[in-house]
Amino acid sequence: LMPRAEDPGRVPAWRLLPRFVAMDARLGLARIARRIGTRTLADVPSDALEMPDSRLCRDAVALASATSAPAVLNHSLRSYAFGSVLAARNRLVIDREVLFVAAVLHDLGLNADLADAPGSFEWVGAGRARAFCAERRLDADRTRLVHDAIALHSSVGIAHRREPEVALVHFGAGADLLGLRLDEVPPDVLQRILARHPRLAFKRCFGALLAHQAATKPASHIAGHVGLGLLRRLRAAAFEE
Repeated sequence: LMPRAEDPGRVPAWRLLPRFVAMDARLGLARIARRIGTRTLADVPSDALEMPDSRLCRDAVALASATSAPAVLNHSLRSYAFGSVLAARNRLVIDREVLFVAAVLHDLGLNADLADAPGSFEWVGAGRARAFCAERRLDADRTRLVHDAIALHSSVGIAHRREPEVALVHFGAGADLLGLRLDEVPPDVLQRILARHPRLAFKRCFGALLAHQAATKPASHIAGHVGLGLLRRLRAAAFEE
């Protein structure tokens, strides 16, 4: 088995900033490729936004509903929806159940019962999600994949090189948080996502949670992002709230 991703803590700005620059360059080149016709996107199937019909997925929603603020729960559900759409548009073959569980549980580490636990919130939440999967006897490879998709969802420059499910939680959350790759989401599909899972003043709620992490755990992974202006980028991102 591939070893689980480990918490690197706060990444220095001199290492983190080039990762953001490289990501912007990659996404920019992909937009150009689509405009000049060297890369095309597939249609979005009618069931792309639907939850996989399994006990595991229903249990994941129950856990997230019981522990997350409504705005964070809806963010997690939108993250799945965006990830699913990006998978369809780019013709990716994925484990939809793993993608759903990882997306819905990716912010467990921000919940009140875990927010002050030692370590970066992404890895704290990944550990809780790993236990959730083990309790339901999910096999080791898929459990590791859920863990890493959650642990690495804020890891710019790393997550996109991993398995599709890991990359899609990263980009699905990024679409909802910062508007990343929203140009790949058809306008009518975007409106369906927002109607299903309203934002509920998400920017204010989530910004406060990230600020708490950076203030109380300055050596954590997200503290490096906050130090480079993540909260400012969140306030200026595509969505109004």
